[in-house]
Amino acid sequence: MKINIENEIYPKELRKIKNPPKTLNLIGNIELLKTNGIAVIGSRNCSKYGEKMAKKFVEDLTCYNLTIISGMAKGIDYIAHESCLNLNGKTIAVLPSGLNKIYPEENKLIFHRIIEQGGLVISEYDENTQADSNKFLERNRIISGLSIGILVVEGGYRSGTSVTAKIGEEQGKKIFCVPSSLENRKGITPNNLIKNGAQLVTSAEDIIEKYEKLNLIKIEKKREIFVEPEYQEIFNILNTIEKIHINELTKKLKTNIKDISSKLMMLELNGKIEELPGNYYKRI
Repeated sequence: MKINIENEIYPKELRKIKNPPKTLNLIGNIELLKTNGIAVIGSRNCSKYGEKMAKKFVEDLTCYNLTIISGMAKGIDYIAHESCLNLNGKTIAVLPSGLNKIYPEENKLIFHRIIEQGGLVISEYDENTQADSNKFLERNRIISGLSIGILVVEGGYRSGTSVTAKIGEEQGKKIFCVPSSLENRKGITPNNLIKNGAQLVTSAEDIIEKYEKLNLIKIEKKREIFVEPEYQEIFNILNTIEKIHINELTKKLKTNIKDISSKLMMLELNGKIEELPGNYYKRI
């Protein structure tokens, strides 16, 4: 679907920014354009701490029924979308490319998940436009423009994250930052923003209290565990109580140990299962 700036569906907040996109290409649930959203931004090469904080804040914000807005990049963006979807929350992804040229290409899975689970993907570019460095900056003004506030999780010195936060400040958005260790190079941006007046936050409630007029109420949501189709069969056999030996898995799945081992390794890397001593496995 394509809309222009005169269309009644076009987000009111986005109309207010400097140089608003004249047209928007949309795929997914356009009703999300009417919702209150928090932009979540951070480093593409995030630390384990950044990953943990992004999950924590996004899950809690999702429980307050806020829409999570990000750029579908690697790192914090991806974690933000995924964490929201795992709670069946609402999320909007803004691309630096056309809707037929998903960037980065390895994020095609999350792109389809967003659409299938009632989310929305936005681009101001023609459908076959490739991403480039200028379009990242252009994309970031939309992420900020759609939001009622921006949560900065991580970002290095002179990073795209710092630029987006600056754009947000110019747009009059509230900037919230997760503090970071001085030894963490990815913590330079949020720490500097805090030093210059951004709000330090240690919980989602620190953000929520700034929007009292919205009367946001926390609702506990059941976490959905998403597993890629190629790993679903082996994941279904495992459980959280009883451990299962790799030899038993090969018998049940009637396949070779090499194939099983590679799938188990991927599930473990994705934090879905854990390996126990003696080649035993179970769900986390």
